[in-house]
Amino acid sequence: MVSPLFLLIHAFKCQNPCFSVSGNNYLWQLMVGGQWLKIENDHVIETHYCQPGAKGITINTSIGKVFIDFDELKTDSAALKVRRLSFVPQGQAEDIAWYYRDDDLWCEYGSQSSNMSSTSIHSKDIEMHFSQNPRGTIQFTIGLTTYSLDFYTMTQINLATGSCRDVRRRPKFTLNDVGAVQLGSALQMLSLGSQPQWQFEGHSGAWYKFKHRYGTLTECSLNSNEIERKYQQNPTDCITFTVNGYPYKLDFASMIQINQTTNYTRRIRRMLV
Repeated sequence: MVSPLFLLIHAFKCQNPCFSVSGNNYLWQLMVGGQWLKIENDHVIETHYCQPGAKGITINTSIGKVFIDFDELKTDSAALKVRRLSFVPQGQAEDIAWYYRDDDLWCEYGSQSSNMSSTSIHSKDIEMHFSQNPRGTIQFTIGLTTYSLDFYTMTQINLATGSCRDVRRRPKFTLNDVGAVQLGSALQMLSLGSQPQWQFEGHSGAWYKFKHRYGTLTECSLNSNEIERKYQQNPTDCITFTVNGYPYKLDFASMIQINQTTNYTRRIRRMLV
């Protein structure tokens, strides 16, 4: 396993509540000795925090190794506190996504799940209810089934069967002043407890894992693990493969899949599950 990322912490006092010094709409800080200190290169933390499958991140700082728990926004050190500040223009709200775990994937509410069912409620609807009562519940339907979402326990319950799924609330990551090469290099240095998984976007907007599908019209010559090995070698490179004999290319820098016969493109993504 590679070493955890070394992140510097600098003293920083927020003078203006409308923006951060980096120009981003977020700011990660650690409290050290009673003072909140800015974490340099906090875009690395942010990009993983925005992934619903990421449970946390381990970093090395000038005061020792620290694990940041994303679900509870706390560290494993009694002496260190962590917080994430959000900066949005007055009258606007941060773009928040709500996800539920569908088998081994995290699906955003409103998108189609692996069984091709879509929810009757979207992230913005859930966020509106959450802002009004962060410990409340709401009900919605998927197909003919009614579910309850409990904000306090962060779970989704099937009211007919009682089965339960985990739920997560995460901001959507926006790349501002961080280049793809810089970000990709930084991501390779992270020590995370989650498994990377590569997915492509289907026609319906649902996301599917790259995997071998032998003997089908979607037979693929590579799988998610093979893509990850190539990505670790160079996060701005490309990789070629075939689907049912037709040539395709994955562009890591642009995060797209290209049909080299038709030039049709699809979005791809790297999730932590």
